[in-house]
Amino acid sequence: MSLLSRRKVLAAKIESTSGTAESLAASEGAYNVFDFEMQPAIGMTDRPGQGGFGSLAAISELRTGSVSFKTEIYGDGAGGVPAWASTFLPACGWTNSAGTFSPKSEAPGTNVKTITIGMFIDGMYKVLRGCAGTARFVFETGVRAHVEWSFQGVWQAVTSSSLIAPTYPTILPLRTVNTTFTYDSWSPCWSNLTIDMGNTIYLRPCQTNADESGLKGAIITDRRVTGQFDPESVATGTYNYYNKWITHSEASLSVDLENSTDKITLAAPKTQIVNIQQGDRNGILIENISFQCNRSAAAGNDELTIAFSAP
Repeated sequence: MSLLSRRKVLAAKIESTSGTAESLAASEGAYNVFDFEMQPAIGMTDRPGQGGFGSLAAISELRTGSVSFKTEIYGDGAGGVPAWASTFLPACGWTNSAGTFSPKSEAPGTNVKTITIGMFIDGMYKVLRGCAGTARFVFETGVRAHVEWSFQGVWQAVTSSSLIAPTYPTILPLRTVNTTFTYDSWSPCWSNLTIDMGNTIYLRPCQTNADESGLKGAIITDRRVTGQFDPESVATGTYNYYNKWITHSEASLSVDLENSTDKITLAAPKTQIVNIQQGDRNGILIENISFQCNRSAAAGNDELTIAFSAP
């Protein structure tokens, strides 16, 4: 019998012990996700035969895998942290303090986490343990805001399983409308804004794991937060973004989305323009501005914060 690709559900859970797979059920699948894909990445060692052409049985190498998906940006309906943020952000190195997530520079443990991610797909169950990842926040004017997630982890044996039936969130996503945005003292009109966590992920080789994967789990080893936006051009007397670029100036950037119950704010205290390319939007001159988010305090871990609150 054929299996249907639309009959798939994502489940995810923070691991109590980093790298040790968690059991996943309907309660761990309560997310609205889109464009969900999970793929193995397992190298094979070739073994040429002697005495002529042909090969002996190839042997698998490190058993890695990747997963990507999108979630909409929304709150919990009461000014608090929604489940998508409390699950996926710690596995990207951002941890919660009183509703505000800030980045950490440390291995998984008390603060930073790894997660188990499973794909239930029409009778088949695929799972990655020890997952760490990165994320890209996407804001398009007039359109629902969303996050593009990408995780790497340790591929597990594929098994059979019934499709889980979670209770999905009913809170509607926030649209990029009536949105407060500032870069320094400038609040231009733009069509698109993206902010990328820029995490570097490394899968740790380890010979001891009983699943014979050869891997302990994933770890974040570096981070470079970057972004882009495309404001309408203004005269230099209004705001001289070219001068900000060539003088290496740093400025605060903030964007917030809100409705009657929730407000979500992304803020970078020291943003630096690293490139500007002129463009055109239906006859209106625009600037395609690329930026990086620098550390503010000497200790760092403050390039970008993600805050959930009441409006």
